[in-house]
Amino acid sequence: MSMANLIAPASFVNVFAFCIDDSLPKFKPDNWIKKNKLYKLKYITESLNTSEMAVTIMDNNGNEINPSETIKAFKSERFDFFQIILN
Repeated sequence: MSMANLIAPASFVNVFAFCIDDSLPKFKPDNWIKKNKLYKLKYITESLNTSEMAVTIMDNNGNEINPSETIKAFKSERFDFFQIILN
């Protein structure tokens, strides 16, 4: 069984993901992102089948947005990221 490393931002840093690509994947997702919408980042992880990174994001209510029951993250290239450091 393959394990992925989850990287969570520090508690004093809020990381946000601005969607720049909402094109649909090859499979039919249960939930999907919207272009030009801002999401809060929960985790960064290594993609299991590629060398790219993937991200787990949350909606405005703090609920994870998962493309499907078996896929829990989005390709990081679909987003621009920025962070706010809390003081």
